[in-house]
Amino acid sequence: MRQLGLRAEILFNILFLTAVAMFLLGIIAYKVTERFALQGKIEGVKSVIAVFESLYAKGNNIEGGIEFLEDVLEPGAWGVIADNQGRRFFNTNSNKSAVSTTDPLIIEVMKTGRTTVDIEGFNIPPFAFYKGIKIVSPLDKNGGRQGVILIYQPLSSLEESLVLGRRLIAISTILNLLVIAFFGFYLLSRRVVRPVHELIETTEEIARGRFPKETNRRGVKEINQLHDALKKMYDEIEGNKTKLRQNIEALEEANRALLRTQRELIASEKLASLGKLAAGVAHEIGNPLSAIQGYIEVLRRDHNRDGESRAEFLTNIKKEVERIDRIIRTLLDYSRPRDFELKRIGVNDVVNRAVDIVKTQGILKNIELNLELSNGPLSIEVDPHQLSQVVINLILNAKDAVSSDGVITVSTARNSNGDVEIAVEDNGAGIPREMMDKIFDPFFTTKEPGKGTGLGLSVSQRIVQIFDGSISVESETGKGTTFRVTLPAAEGDGHG
Repeated sequence: MRQLGLRAEILFNILFLTAVAMFLLGIIAYKVTERFALQGKIEGVKSVIAVFESLYAKGNNIEGGIEFLEDVLEPGAWGVIADNQGRRFFNTNSNKSAVSTTDPLIIEVMKTGRTTVDIEGFNIPPFAFYKGIKIVSPLDKNGGRQGVILIYQPLSSLEESLVLGRRLIAISTILNLLVIAFFGFYLLSRRVVRPVHELIETTEEIARGRFPKETNRRGVKEINQLHDALKKMYDEIEGNKTKLRQNIEALEEANRALLRTQRELIASEKLASLGKLAAGVAHEIGNPLSAIQGYIEVLRRDHNRDGESRAEFLTNIKKEVERIDRIIRTLLDYSRPRDFELKRIGVNDVVNRAVDIVKTQGILKNIELNLELSNGPLSIEVDPHQLSQVVINLILNAKDAVSSDGVITVSTARNSNGDVEIAVEDNGAGIPREMMDKIFDPFFTTKEPGKGTGLGLSVSQRIVQIFDGSISVESETGKGTTFRVTLPAAEGDGHG
């Protein structure tokens, strides 16, 4: 919608209000002028009658008085003089038929003796005006009634004067309207519009983050109040910005502290799981070392063995050494500190690597570890080493939950929402219902003192949340527990 500027709005309103005011004043002025003009005309005729009565009627010089009346009255006027000598008529025009000798006002004045004024016609400017005035006055002589004189005076000359006066009033109204509109517009623009524009510029400066040093506010009270309110608002905004900046810095520092603590917790839990894995290393390394020692002892004592047999022994020794190397390298690779790095990777690769680490350390004796991996590709975008730590934590928890003949199953699949799931299921004793809400709390553990930090599940949950995933648990006492890690599929994974 097109909007008018403040100046145009003020100019339009000034013109409208001034026009209304000047129109009303013009009507009042015209009515006053008209009234005084009509009254002046009546008083003029009365004065003529008074002269006629004193100079002519009292001296019985009626004929001379008629000549006097015909000379002083305006064209179109006529009259009747009724006395004891009859009725005599006069007319300033040659048309004698216009004279009325039977006017009822003559009889009325004869009876009452009071001067009567009658105005003929209607006044509806600019369409119609009074036609004339009729004045009937008694003629007295020596204290007695001598007769009656009636004078009819047309008002055509007065109408012409009033029309001219109306035009002058209209012109004066228009000129006054223009003068008032011009000076009103100038004064309001200087005292209101310009300060308002300066306040608009002030708000724009506030939006840019600064307050003008100098502002010409002039003497309008409301403008000054608005300026003071803007200044107060600016000061409050700047104060709040300072507080907000300080709060942001405090939050950033707290966030850095939380990240440091989180890294320390993850490292701590990693060291804990590493300790559990390392416990089986001695046994796993011990078996190939014993085999190597046996092969070497046989070769040392039996010098007569043929070359083919000696080569077979040396090959077996090499395999056992490679097995020891793989065990140590796997443990070292898991324990090595790494920076956080997101990669697009198949979830089965992460699970295979985690299971391989656990298996090579020999901590799952008499425990069956099954893999049920998805046949199709399940791509995710994660830090593979962090996710590997989550899977190892869940397998170690499952290992602690099952008996020596327990079964642990690690599976991967895509759920109905298209997300990727890693499930670690055991057939252990299960988790009591009253503990289900606490198992992800930091430092909560059901293990004996010294056998668990209580951070494994908490740290695992935090790692999964970093990847926009979630971890849930289903458990039934006496039947086992299933931990389910849900992660969003990588973009363009091709599912669906």
